[in-house]
Amino acid sequence: MNTLRSRAAALARARLRTKLMLSYVFVLVINVTTFALIIHTFTPIGPDFPATIPTPKAMNAFRLSLDKGLFTAVFLGIVLSLTTGAIAAVLISRLIARPVEQMRTAARLMATGHYDARVPAPPTPELAGIADDLNTLSGRLDETEKRRVRLVSDLAHELRTPLTILRGQLDALADGLYQPGPELVGSMGEEVERLRRLTDELSHLSRAEEDAYRIHPCDTDLTALARAIAERLRPEFDQRGVALSVTSVDPLHVPADPDRVSQILVNLLTNALAACERGDRVTVSLGYQDGRAVLRVTDTGCGIAPDDLDLIFERFERRVPAGHAAPHQGSGIGLTIARALAQAHGGTLTASSPGPGRGAVFTLALPDLPRTD
Repeated sequence: MNTLRSRAAALARARLRTKLMLSYVFVLVINVTTFALIIHTFTPIGPDFPATIPTPKAMNAFRLSLDKGLFTAVFLGIVLSLTTGAIAAVLISRLIARPVEQMRTAARLMATGHYDARVPAPPTPELAGIADDLNTLSGRLDETEKRRVRLVSDLAHELRTPLTILRGQLDALADGLYQPGPELVGSMGEEVERLRRLTDELSHLSRAEEDAYRIHPCDTDLTALARAIAERLRPEFDQRGVALSVTSVDPLHVPADPDRVSQILVNLLTNALAACERGDRVTVSLGYQDGRAVLRVTDTGCGIAPDDLDLIFERFERRVPAGHAAPHQGSGIGLTIARALAQAHGGTLTASSPGPGRGAVFTLALPDLPRTD
C-alpha cells in the first residue's frame, strides 16, 4: 500500500510532458488492446479455422463473417477510442485548466491593486514554477505598494516640517514678533537647504531608476579623494565623538568621475556617522583586489541585520536594528543613489555586517587603470 501511494505521489509530481506522454500511451494501449480483443472475438480467425481449402460457399460465408467482425471491431474501437480519449482529455484539461484559471484570477486581482493575492502550488512542476513566480511578483508588488504609501507619508512629513517652520517665521515677521537678523535668516536658510537637499535626492533617484546618470571619467586618485572628503567631514565626526581615519599605502588611480565618486563617499561616511555613537570609530581603507580598486568604509556602530543587507539599497528603506533610534535626517534613498552611481562606473557597492550591534562594512569596487608595476 505504501509503495502504491509513493508511486501515485511520484506520478502526481511528474512533469507535464511526462503526464501528457503517459496519457497518450495509455489511450494507445487501450485502443490497440481493445481492437485486438474485438478482432479475436468477432472474426472467425482462430485456432478452429479449417486448414483445408474451403468451398466457395464457405469462403463467402467466411468473408461475410470477417467483414462483419471487422466492421464491429472498427466501430467498437472508434467508440472506445473516443471514450478513452475524452476521459483522458478531461483529466488533462482539469490538471492544466484549474491551476491556469487560478493564476489568471490572481493576475486580475493584482491588476486591480490586490497585491495580497496568492496562487496555491499545483502538483505539476512547470505550473508550480509559474505559480511560484507569480506569488513572488505579488509579494514584491505588495512590498512596493507599502513602501510607496510609506514614502508619501515620509515625504509629507519631510516637507511639512521645514514649510511649517518657514511659515511660522514669516508670520512672526509679518506680525512684528521677530526682527530681521542674522539668526533668523540663518534659521530660514537651514530650512530652505533642507528642502533643497530633499528635492536633489528625489532628482538623483529619478536619474538612478532611469539609468540616466552622465559619467565623465578621468584619472582620479581615489586615495587623495577619500582623504579630502574625510577632512571635510571630520568636524562633524569630532562633534559627535566618533573617530575617523583613512588608511592607504599608495595612491589608487581609477577612471572615474570625481564628483560622482565624492557623492558616493559622502553618503557612505554620513551613514556610518549616523550609525555610530560617541566612542565608536569609522575607518576608510583602500587597496587593490581581483583587478579592481576597492574602498571600504568600516564602522563599529549599530550594525545591520542579515535580512536587511539587500533591503537597505532599496529606495525609501531605512532599516534600524532593534534598540537603536532612527536617524533624524535621511530619506532612505541615499544608498540607492550611491549603488546606481557605482554601477554607472562599471563597479559595485555591497554591504556586510556581523549582525546588529557589531558594525558594518560598505565596499565600493571600481575598475582601476592599468598599472605599470
